[in-house]
Amino acid sequence: MTQPHHPTRRDVLATLLAVGLAGCGGGEPDPPAAYEHAVTGRAAVKVRRGGPGLVVLEERLVSIHEQGPQRQVVLLTPDWGVMGRYTAPADWSIVDAAAHPSGETSVVLTQRKTVRLVRLDVRAVVVADQPFTDAAAATDPYFDLGGIEDPTSLQPYLMRDAARLAPLGEDLALVLRTGRNAVVAYRLARSATGWTTAWRTLVEPGSTAMGRFLSGGSFDTFGQLENHLRVHVDVATDGGVVVGVAGVGGHNAVMEAHAWHFGEPVTARHGVLITRLTADGQRVGTTVVDTGQITELHALRWSAGEVAVAGRVRSAVVADGSGWNAFAAFAGPSALTAAPVLVDVDRGEVLFDIAPLPNRRWLACGTAGYVQNPAGASISEVTTPLLVTIDADSGQVGRLNAWADGPRQLQLRSLVVEGGRWLAAGITNGPGTHSHDADPLGLTADGFVHRADRPPEG
Repeated sequence: MTQPHHPTRRDVLATLLAVGLAGCGGGEPDPPAAYEHAVTGRAAVKVRRGGPGLVVLEERLVSIHEQGPQRQVVLLTPDWGVMGRYTAPADWSIVDAAAHPSGETSVVLTQRKTVRLVRLDVRAVVVADQPFTDAAAATDPYFDLGGIEDPTSLQPYLMRDAARLAPLGEDLALVLRTGRNAVVAYRLARSATGWTTAWRTLVEPGSTAMGRFLSGGSFDTFGQLENHLRVHVDVATDGGVVVGVAGVGGHNAVMEAHAWHFGEPVTARHGVLITRLTADGQRVGTTVVDTGQITELHALRWSAGEVAVAGRVRSAVVADGSGWNAFAAFAGPSALTAAPVLVDVDRGEVLFDIAPLPNRRWLACGTAGYVQNPAGASISEVTTPLLVTIDADSGQVGRLNAWADGPRQLQLRSLVVEGGRWLAAGITNGPGTHSHDADPLGLTADGFVHRADRPPEG
């Protein structure tokens, strides 16, 4: 199986820091015997604190031939009861949700061209519902190297999962990749009936983006066919906003377009651009993470002035399919560049989320132990859960063997850290790329949220 537009160069990841693993002490939490929240037939892909309870995004996995994503919002009480559920209206996709201090939840939905915002009360009852529009999106600057763009759309031509939210108190930070493939951030002020736009900032200009496809197989295991179009956002306690975008040479022109529009030289061909905005939407600057090879960005967090990003990188083209490794990078407030830290523990690895611990340490989660077609996107059916600590000062990585393996793929997808307690959401019994090819029942997964009451040590 091959992918069109796949880069052929075999650069060495000279900038990546390979790290030995540190053993973990006796404070390591035990593997969960049961999950506090479990669901059959849907994955749990995000968990966040929502007032006294939790907001969980659950997703029914779909093949590359079905319309997606197919997510729903589930609100949990402090004792893990289901307070309410919100599902998308027909022909709409829920793509993200943000939990507010009041206990209300904002949800962003998309169609092929349009975007819609919904506000839910603590029982998932709709209290506001409005279309989101932006006339300026049609005229954003565009760096043209060919490819498809649509100035009439607020989502890229190639997908409808390019919108993300973060709570600014009861207000909202929204980031979109538009039909011109521009990345735009907004602050939306809560009003009596919905939202009003407080400011709009162009984070990255429009630019060429190419499609990625499977020549065989039916499931995109890690969302890798669309990752180069996704966006990431987080907020600081002072109301600042940070946005993360992956640049992937041969698949998008993010790096070239950034240098062209902002006049800031970018020598990286593959990597991540991290852009900070002030509370009033002014652009502070951009940090470049040069990974040296094709990269996926899956997570971004901002804590105590430092931004962490995480994902995976194809660090080598290896015949046995083990050439993909997880990475993380950490950027201070004025950093122009940040060096990635490689997380290499067992064949292929990916990090899906990262959350702060004290003293510039971070907890990151994902999955490991898979192999991938070195010339394509096929991913094996079996993976093992991955939970690591990363020291931003030293780059030291400690693996926590705090999770029992499950059938097929077991992925840890989302984290919340609260003092001595942490929460993880994820997938068990998940599929690989070819699980669904001959067996319609193979495209399924079960979701969970688990709580641990002791701080991770590593």
